[in-house]
Amino acid sequence: MFLKRRWMSRKTLRGLALLAALAAPSSLFAQGCALCYQTAAASGARFIHALKGGILALLIPSVLIGVGIGLVVYQRRDDCDGDEVLPSE
Repeated sequence: MFLKRRWMSRKTLRGLALLAALAAPSSLFAQGCALCYQTAAASGARFIHALKGGILALLIPSVLIGVGIGLVVYQRRDDCDGDEVLPSE
């Protein structure tokens, strides 16, 4: 019986993801734009309401796509065990 070997363990991948998130500069998160901040702060209530609506309009489809891909991957996680042998021609 063959043991399944993974290239990296899940614990190692989680650690690398955490390290990458901590090492990323804050400018990657779009919090360092002074012009955007000044424009939003100086605008009226209607503009701020429209800005929040625009952010939601861009965020919701992205989240739904990500959740959909995650569900498909989760449902098909056991489809390829690696034990199948392709027939030789």
